Amino acid sequence: MMGLALTGGCSSDASPTTATTAPISSSTAASTVAPPVEAPATEPTTAAPAAPTPATPTLPAAAEPPPAPPTSAAATPAPLPGLQGGPVLAVKIDNTVSSRPRLGLNQADVVYVEPVEAGLTRVLAIFSSNLPPEVGPVRSARESDVDLLANYGKVAFAFSGGSAGTLGILARGRQVNLSNDASGQGFRRDNRRPAPYNVVGNTRALLDRAGGSVPPGNVGFAIGPPSPGGTPAGGVSTAWPSARIDLAWNGGRHQYLVTTDGSPDVDAVGGQHGAATVVVQRVEQHLSGNRDVNGVQTPVVSVIGQGEATVLRDGMAWRGQWSRPEAGAPTAFTAGGQPIGMAAGTIWVLLVPDGQAVQVR
Repeated sequence: MMGLALTGGCSSDASPTTATTAPISSSTAASTVAPPVEAPATEPTTAAPAAPTPATPTLPAAAEPPPAPPTSAAATPAPLPGLQGGPVLAVKIDNTVSSRPRLGLNQADVVYVEPVEAGLTRVLAIFSSNLPPEVGPVRSARESDVDLLANYGKVAFAFSGGSAGTLGILARGRQVNLSNDASGQGFRRDNRRPAPYNVVGNTRALLDRAGGSVPPGNVGFAIGPPSPGGTPAGGVSTAWPSARIDLAWNGGRHQYLVTTDGSPDVDAVGGQHGAATVVVQRVEQHLSGNRDVNGVQTPVVSVIGQGEATVLRDGMAWRGQWSRPEAGAPTAFTAGGQPIGMAAGTIWVLLVPDGQAVQVR
C-alpha cells in the first residue's frame, strides 16, 4: 500500500453563470592473422619403428547459443494512441447533491471533474463509444471547457446557460456549441426534478442539431497494458472547499467506485459509477473576470502546459507528469519519460489545483 499526500468553485443556473536515436556507427578494424608455422619433419630411426601417434579426439561442434529472450518492450504491446469510438458528444453535467441521480454518466468514456464557483465542482462528460438515450442534468458551461475540448476537435458540446463573457469565449473555441438557451432542440425539462437541475439532453437529437461531430482521435490517453513501476494503491481522495470525491478499487468490478460528498455516486438506472482509470492532474488555477449571481469570481484551470500527475488502475498507482504544449495537442501522461498505460474503460480525470491535498492509499 502506498500513502501519498500531495500539497502544493458552482452557482445556480437560474441566472447563467461564467465562465533512433541515430544508429551508432562503428567500424571494424581488419585483423592480420600470422600464417601457420609448419612443424619440422621427423627423420625415422633405424633402431626401431616410431611408436604410433595417438589420434587426436574429435570434439563435437560447439552448440549454437540459445536465442536471446525478447525484451520487455517487445513482449508488451504498445499502448493505443487515444480513445476508440464514434462522434463525440460532450455534455456539461451538474455535480451537486441536487442533481443526483444523474442520467447516462455511467456510459461516458471520459469524465472531467473541474472546480467552479463557491468551492464546488462540475462535470464535463465525453460520450463516444457508447451513447445513452439521455444525459443530465445539463448545466452551464465554463471558460475552462474551451481548452478541455480543443484537442478533441470540432465536437458537439451541450450545455445550459453561461454568462455573456463565457459565451464569448466559447464562441472562439473549436467545439460546436449546443446551448439550451439558444435553442431547446435536443433538450427537455424533467418535472420530477427541481429547476435548474431538470434539464435533460437527448443525445441523438443533440448530435443531429450539431450537424455532425468528429471521433475523439488521439487526445493523449495511452490505452494499453500497465506500465512498469506501479505501486499498490487501493484508492484516491481529494476535497475542494465545498466538494469531496473518493474513488476506491473494487476487484470484483475491476473499477474504482465513485463516492461524492460522502455518498455512493449512483446512476439513475442503478449501479455506482466507476472508473477503469483515474487521473489526478495537477493544474494551475486563477480567477477570471466573470462572476456568478452571488458575485463570486469564476475559477479557471490551465490544462495547457505541464504539471504533476498520478494515474491509478488495477489497484496500482504511477506518479508522473502531464504535458500539453498547445490547445490542439494531446495531453501526454508519462512516468520516466514513457507513456503511462491506461486501462480500457471509463477514465475519470480530477483537475486538482496546485496546493490542494490528495491522498493516494
